[in-house]
Amino acid sequence: MGMASNPSEGPLESAAKGAVKGFLEWTAERVKEYAQKIKRKDAYLLQNVGSFEELIKQRKTTEFQIFRENIDDEDLRNCFQMGLTLRGIEDNPESCKALRNTILKTYKAKGLHVAQFVQNGIFAKFIGRYLEESLTPKEMKKEIQNLFDNIELTNSFVQVNDDIRIEVEKIVNRINSHNPRTYVISGLGSVKEKCRQIAREVLKRVNDYSLETYSTERKIIIFLNRIDSF
Repeated sequence: MGMASNPSEGPLESAAKGAVKGFLEWTAERVKEYAQKIKRKDAYLLQNVGSFEELIKQRKTTEFQIFRENIDDEDLRNCFQMGLTLRGIEDNPESCKALRNTILKTYKAKGLHVAQFVQNGIFAKFIGRYLEESLTPKEMKKEIQNLFDNIELTNSFVQVNDDIRIEVEKIVNRINSHNPRTYVISGLGSVKEKCRQIAREVLKRVNDYSLETYSTERKIIIFLNRIDSF
């Protein structure tokens, strides 16, 4: 569901039409020029020109090129790009928070989940798996589309205030209902140990799934893989 924008409009006019797409098409130079004329404090994307520059850089990455070749939906592309941008500005917590709020306001919870999925590097891990499986281009396109179509049912982004018992129950119900090839549990910062606890409890209650963990100082990704799928 694409959204039209008029190149002659300023980004705030585009936003008024629900078009973050209009922002994404602006170069950093155009944003800087326009930002000098606008002092709206809630215009996050204008206040953070560095985020635009990061976005423009990320659009050149192999990760985005693969995504763009396989996904046609413009809103989904926008969320993906902003997820890459979040990853690039992680050292600036205030900018990350403001951009997440912008994504949530414009694209609702699913859009934010897509962005977080990309920010955490989960999509890149899936691409590596697909390449290892020697999928044809047609098969890879189908897998990527399914991945994002079902992102709300196959992923949990653990937050600081999440209750472990409630999260475990939710994940177990999703796995038993949908039997996904892979279920992903991920989180940032202080929730890493909580993610591990959730994953361990889930494994006690579901059959035929194995655990695979990727962890850095900043984030954790846990794959619960159906044993007959890999």
